[in-house]
Amino acid sequence: MLAAVDVRWWKYLHVIGAFGFIMAHGVSMTVALRLRKERDRTKIAELLQFSGSSILWMYLSLGWLLLFAVVSATANKYWGQKWIWYSLGILVALIGEMSAVARPYYQRVKEAVEIRPSGVPRKSDEELDLLLRSKTALANTAIGFVGLLAIVYLMIFKPL
Repeated sequence: MLAAVDVRWWKYLHVIGAFGFIMAHGVSMTVALRLRKERDRTKIAELLQFSGSSILWMYLSLGWLLLFAVVSATANKYWGQKWIWYSLGILVALIGEMSAVARPYYQRVKEAVEIRPSGVPRKSDEELDLLLRSKTALANTAIGFVGLLAIVYLMIFKPL
């Protein structure tokens, strides 16, 4: 069945998934950088909610991207080449890093802007400022960007 379809279609569908992923995840990356400058707790909460609203689309497009990566790799007989395994390894490492570092960081930011029933913020303005000025958001953005560049390089040049 895969051979009956021009293999370029599988690559095309894979790239559509990549565009969808980058577009959806771009919302979170933009919010991450914007949060570093914001100090209004209501606006921070709104930005976090906005970022969270793109997560479903990010995961759906990631699923699409992976589905057609597998189909394309099978149709093109790439499974015996090292570059595809390195690409998948980088992707798994990025997902692991984002889950272990980025997700807990944004959970801490979300908790920091919450107001207790008594009307007192969970974290002081100074604690919130320190959290927002941390290098976590910048580091995660850089790691994600470099990882994406590495995957694209491997896909295009297939050096291994």
